[in-house]
Amino acid sequence: MIIYFIRHGESLLNTVGILHSRNYEDNPLTERGRLEAAAAALLLRKMGVEGPVFSSPLLRARQTAHCIDPNFRVDDRLREIDMGEWELRRIDEVPFENYVRDPVRYSPPGGETMDSVVRRMTDFINYVRGLGHKAVIAVSHWHPIATAVALVIGLPLSNIYKLRIGTGSITAVDLERNDLVFLNLSPIRVLRSLGVRDEEVLRVCGQ
Repeated sequence: MIIYFIRHGESLLNTVGILHSRNYEDNPLTERGRLEAAAAALLLRKMGVEGPVFSSPLLRARQTAHCIDPNFRVDDRLREIDMGEWELRRIDEVPFENYVRDPVRYSPPGGETMDSVVRRMTDFINYVRGLGHKAVIAVSHWHPIATAVALVIGLPLSNIYKLRIGTGSITAVDLERNDLVFLNLSPIRVLRSLGVRDEEVLRVCGQ
């Protein structure tokens, strides 16, 4: 079976480089983020991907998931890593370089450890294995998605920041083969290359 991980579309705080992980009703999608969500929904349909949709409880993820399937289910295991003392700080205001170099050793001060993210993402993956579906769609955030990829393919957790996972992108992992199917696929770029206009994409979500 395959998990299709969708990183939420661009949010307001993404555009100004502010870290946000806690208030689940703040930080909605931008106009571009809504387009990214619609593009992910349309490309999944064109690919024939069908299965239950799960979402992080944060607003930007729920808005993305709703575009894919209004009957999505919130799963707290897919939430963003807690940024601790870095919450609502700009990335350029905190010592983010150490964290990027090795997030196993350098957790956000007062925030969530890599061990904690590993436990909840391992639990989610094992839960999905037991569902018996050919495909599952999970809308989440950069860190949980990168952690899931590392767990499935055996990538050292200290190296996850070498993975690029853009907003609105689709990353797929095959749980039967413990294989990465594709990483950071941009639905907008794919659809535009096929001649699909942005106006058509947005209609997928009734916008």
